[in-house]
Amino acid sequence: MQETLTAIQNDSTLMLIGGIAIAVLLAIVLVVVVSAMRVKVYKDRFKNLLYENKEKAEHITKVEKELQEYKIKDAKNQQELAQFDETKTTLKTANASYLDLQSNFNENEKELSQIKAKLEAKEGMHTALISEHETLKERFDVTLEENTKYRTNNARLLMKLESEERYAQNMRDKKEAQDK
Repeated sequence: MQETLTAIQNDSTLMLIGGIAIAVLLAIVLVVVVSAMRVKVYKDRFKNLLYENKEKAEHITKVEKELQEYKIKDAKNQQELAQFDETKTTLKTANASYLDLQSNFNENEKELSQIKAKLEAKEGMHTALISEHETLKERFDVTLEENTKYRTNNARLLMKLESEERYAQNMRDKKEAQDK
């Protein structure tokens, strides 16, 4: 090999060819090294992109789950809102009914107080009429007793009068019979 090296050093064409071969070899090595570095850089980028894509996919999955949860919450809130509207309508109806009932109650209460006042007045009149009735009943009983006494006396007097008239008629008839 020594000889080959000396022969190459003495011969300028071989030197030129050797220099060119070394330059080409260096260029090839440089191209291979640069390509290897680029492959390594692209490989690292690819790994980073895969990792980022994986993180993004996980983030997207997480966001989609949150979106589904929000959709479910939104559906529940919409349902509650609809129920709230129904409840609100029911409450308005109940309030209107309550106000009507309250006004009817107030009117009935006024009417009841008027009826109570009339009833108390009627009870007072009834009590007065009962006491007057008792008084009149006592007077009626007394009058009835007196009337019964008078009837009895009248009947006796009438019987006496009739018997006296008969007696007087008999006397007249006797007198007429004697006079004739």
